[in-house]
Amino acid sequence: MMLLILLGCPDPADKADDTGVADTDTDTDTDTDTDVDPEDWTPSDPASNLCVTIAGPAEAGTSGIGAIATVLEGETACVGGDTGGSGWWDETVETNIPYAASHLEYTLEPGTYGVEISAPGMYSGCGGVEITGTGTCEHELLIELGYEVPVDKPNVYLYPEAPTKVAVTIPAWKKITESEPRYPVDGWRVTAYPDGRLATKAGPRDYLFYELMFDAARFQTEEGWCVPGATAQASIEDAMADMGFLPNEISDFADAWDPIFPAASFMTVYPQVDDLSALRVDPAPDHLLRAWFLVADGCDAVVAPQLAPVARTGYHAAEWGIAFRAPLDRGEILVEGWR
Repeated sequence: MMLLILLGCPDPADKADDTGVADTDTDTDTDTDTDVDPEDWTPSDPASNLCVTIAGPAEAGTSGIGAIATVLEGETACVGGDTGGSGWWDETVETNIPYAASHLEYTLEPGTYGVEISAPGMYSGCGGVEITGTGTCEHELLIELGYEVPVDKPNVYLYPEAPTKVAVTIPAWKKITESEPRYPVDGWRVTAYPDGRLATKAGPRDYLFYELMFDAARFQTEEGWCVPGATAQASIEDAMADMGFLPNEISDFADAWDPIFPAASFMTVYPQVDDLSALRVDPAPDHLLRAWFLVADGCDAVVAPQLAPVARTGYHAAEWGIAFRAPLDRGEILVEGWR
């Protein structure tokens, strides 16, 4: 958790309240001061009285960067710790703010601001605050930080009933770390064919590929199965078949992971079908099968999942992905970010 405090800087023009009687707090912010007359607070330069103080996370040794930006009219700065893509940004006021054991101050004019903080592979968070330039101008903003893990090789497959122009967008595009073809800010635009072939600006493809950072707290870890490490990958492929993934999609999974799947005595596999990072396909398919698989080292107590198959008829689409919970080691690829 990170604490962002917006404080009213002392104004030399403020005069002391010497009535000896506590005044009613009539302003609309969240401060609790009742002994300062609001009418006494009349700064000639509002910006000089609006300070932002950024304090580092409580965890010792953590570091990252932050950004303060104004918010577009009618937009919400941040919702539930998600930056909401780029929609709420208007103009960046300050960026690359270090917040490891830091205590920094910035002056801000009245307005609505969003604050985004992130550390690659570790955590991210977002919050918003409105500065009115009235009252004592004292605000507090708590930003929840969530640890993130990389989700590897989500492959998106499209099978329309006739050649169709399709738009595929990932709202959390700022979390993407790799993509093929390169992901444009406004999403992929492809022509999809019934046999799964895709015509893209970068040439023909069998699927759309991306990797992104994902909040680890959103993974479910109650339903899954424990297997010997040597058969973990095969168990995922069996589950994919039960869920309705096609042979070519399972083959792509095997080709990708045969050389680099981690080794462990036992592994626990948690299938993820709910609360995945948003994926938008337009026009929407009649049937969409999405499943990610979280793999953890060791054998955890779990409940056997009920993996309902998804129909692969009409205009249908699918996506698979995989994430590893540390301390699994995939050769030279170190999975970071799990706490």
